[in-house]
Amino acid sequence: MKTLALVVPCHNEARRLDVDAFVRAAEEWPWISFCFVDDGSTDATAELLAHMANLSPSMHAIYINENVGKAEAVRRGVLHVCSYSGADCVGFWDADLATPLGEIPSFMRAFEEQGQLKAVIGSRWPHLGTDIRRSALRGLASSLAKWFIRRTLGVPVWDTQCGAKVFACDVASEIFRAPFRSRWLFDVELLARMGRRRLRRDVLELPIAEWFDVPGSKVGLGALGELLSLPSICRESLVESRSCTFSS
Repeated sequence: MKTLALVVPCHNEARRLDVDAFVRAAEEWPWISFCFVDDGSTDATAELLAHMANLSPSMHAIYINENVGKAEAVRRGVLHVCSYSGADCVGFWDADLATPLGEIPSFMRAFEEQGQLKAVIGSRWPHLGTDIRRSALRGLASSLAKWFIRRTLGVPVWDTQCGAKVFACDVASEIFRAPFRSRWLFDVELLARMGRRRLRRDVLELPIAEWFDVPGSKVGLGALGELLSLPSICRESLVESRSCTFSS
């Protein structure tokens, strides 16, 4: 199995973080390491992460003094593990485990079985045998946003916003290098940075078996404004992708 360094952004997650689930994963899968990023939390998250780092050598944390938002927290975490972990693959996963950690081996098997892949992104497309649970209102809003995002990207990516994504390390170090223009919808900007050809050829959208709408989501009305500005953001990212070393 290829090795994986997984970034988990955390902002005031002390009451929701499933410590036991992360410890079990670290013990069961010797090929994985976790990098928790404390994004300026004001609760006991920092103390909890320090405790978790003492429970397993496969877990460590970095701390940001002020709240910079999920996009920047993930970016800093990814660049950190790209520089120091030596892992084959780098990804990020939502701290609330709306996508259970048990889905991770499927992501890594995809990299093993399809050698050309540069990214595997989770998809919450409901199909036979899956258990995808979300509120009706959130489901409607998500469907409308997905339609707009697909039109904006110009490629048939069904679900850009699932908080479970894994990249080849060389690609991750390139597409996470510059700060994101968007705070909430950085996933779309991230994919746009790969370029349309790479999205069609080297990105696998992997249906996940389980996903649960966990209460306490921090996505706010600011996401609506970013959605409307996505066309210009993606155009700039697609242009920039043509000069990236991996897009040839």
